[in-house]
Formats: sequence, structure tokens, C-alpha cells
Amino acid sequence: MPVLRGSLGAMETAQLSSPLARQLDPGRLDGELAEGATRGSFTFRPMALLAVAAVMAASWYWVPELVYLLGFLGVIIVAHEGGHFVAARAAGMRPTEFFWGFGPEILAVTHGDCRYGIKLLFLGGYVKLEGMTPTSELPEGFNEADTFRHATHRGRLITILAGPLVNVAMAIAAFAVVKFAGGAGLAASLMSSLAIVWEIVSLTGLALWQLAADLGAYVAAVVDTSGQTVAPVRFLSPVGQARFSGQAVDMGADGMLLWFGVLSCAVGVINLVPLPPLDGSHAMVAITEGVLQRVLRRPVQLNVAHLLPLAYLTIGVLLAISVSALVLDIRELI
Repeated sequence: MPVLRGSLGAMETAQLSSPLARQLDPGRLDGELAEGATRGSFTFRPMALLAVAAVMAASWYWVPELVYLLGFLGVIIVAHEGGHFVAARAAGMRPTEFFWGFGPEILAVTHGDCRYGIKLLFLGGYVKLEGMTPTSELPEGFNEADTFRHATHRGRLITILAGPLVNVAMAIAAFAVVKFAGGAGLAASLMSSLAIVWEIVSLTGLALWQLAADLGAYVAAVVDTSGQTVAPVRFLSPVGQARFSGQAVDMGADGMLLWFGVLSCAVGVINLVPLPPLDGSHAMVAITEGVLQRVLRRPVQLNVAHLLPLAYLTIGVLLAISVSALVLDIRELI
């Protein structure tokens, strides 16, 4: 998830949290590990859990900033997916999975009609909703009335927007707490928080526009091994984000809340961009269906599966930005 440097924004990779991304999720290939046990509704793979614990312990010893970043993102991702989950339930859908991470399950339990747990790769998270497209097949015995496609346009739109809105709401709360603790009144704290959020939105949009408008200069800065060419806009890779996370922790509670707010708001805002597989594309589909249905006076359901080529293109662009940001961050460290 590259973060815009100097613009207080963030770019979320497609696998992080998007309903269409569930169909692209590499974690759907739930491979079995050599060690472990799955009994009924409970899965526990101790060797995988020990491996994760060892990696986290080594990271804590050598690069504690990485652990801080994972902590920030873990809360942001789970809250984002929790927004989707709660809204989906309220809209009459029946989520079947709620996971942090991708890949093989290392700890999972089925409670009621949904499976919850942690997967091996902490690269994001997801809530699985059945019937994301008009043609997608349902598990045996799954009720059509519980699917995403069967819900009302309003229910689908609220479900899609709930994740990003939770992130923005958490950012507003984090900024407001800092302002309030600093002596500002409640109303002033909230107004100041809204102003910061708007600044993140506007500067993120401006930075993305600058990137698109001067792509050649950005590419030149990435391939220039001498480091003499200046990029028109800079992004933060996980390396840069980890460094900022460490600085935020060193600053104490105020620093952590401010950095958490920036990350949370940026994740929410970028997810609202109307490009698949981000949440914004699903919101646009729901809105378009609702408008067409009113105009044509008949049921209309667009097949988002046709957007998969564009989704892969978007993922490719995001990965290219992530890799280029990593190159620039490592070069700066060296």
C-alpha cells in the first residue's frame, strides 16, 4: 500500500479490501500445510502459527517499525472489513467468511453461518459475500435471498460504502482526540478534524493527477540510479511507511493517533476511487443500476465480471507504483 509522501494520502493495493478482489484473492487457493489440524469448524496449524510468531519476533528485534506498521494496518483493515460485514448483515446478506490475511488458514473457526480467522499472509483482509455477480455460482444449499445480488440497490450501495466510511470516521475520531487533548473544544476539534480529512482527500487527488500528468518524469526519477532526477510526486512503500510508523510511536500517543488517522483516511479515500477492484467501482455499479432501473422502469443488473480486465489493469498499475515507491525508498535509505 504505497502512501503519498507530502500529500498525506495513500494508495491501497487491490487485494487489501474490495468485494471484487475476493474473486482475485490468492488466498482462495487455501493450500494445506504439512503440520496442522482441521476438525469440523475449527482450524489450527501450530507450525504455521509458530513460523509467523518467529517472523514477528525477528521483526520486533531487527525492524520494530515494521511491527508497528502491521499493527496500524491490522486495525484499519479489520475495521474496514467489519464495516462491510455489519452493513451486509443489515441489508439481508449472509457473509460466509471474514478473514485477516490471505493464503492458507492458520487459525479459523466457524461460528453460526460465517467463518472467521487469520490467514498466513498479512497483506490485507476480506469479507466474502456470495453472488457478487449475476452469473456467479453459489455453494450447495446457499439461499439466493442471502446473496449480494439479491439485495436492494440501497443495501448493496451501503454495504460497499460502509468499509471506506468506517476508515474515514476513525480518522476523524483520531484527529479530534488529538485536538481535544490539546485543549480545543469538542466542536472545534471536530471541525479541525474534518478540515484535515478534506486536506488528505484534496492532496491525494492532486498528487495522483500530477503523477498521471507527468508520468515520464516520475519514471525517469525511478530509473535514474544516481538519484539526481527528482520525482514530481513521491509515494511511500511499506519501507517508508514503517519508518514513519516508528517515528509516530516515538512521538507518543498524539503521534500515533495522527499517523493512524492519515493511514485510515487514505485507505478509505483511495477505496472510493471508481476503478475495479476498489469499492468505488461497485458503488458506481449500484448507482448506475438504480438510475437505469428508474429510467427504464424494469429490473437492471450489470455484470461486474465484465470489469475483470480493467481490474487486472488497475492491480498492475498499483503494483507498479508500489515497486517504484520501494525503489525510491530504498535508494533514499542507502
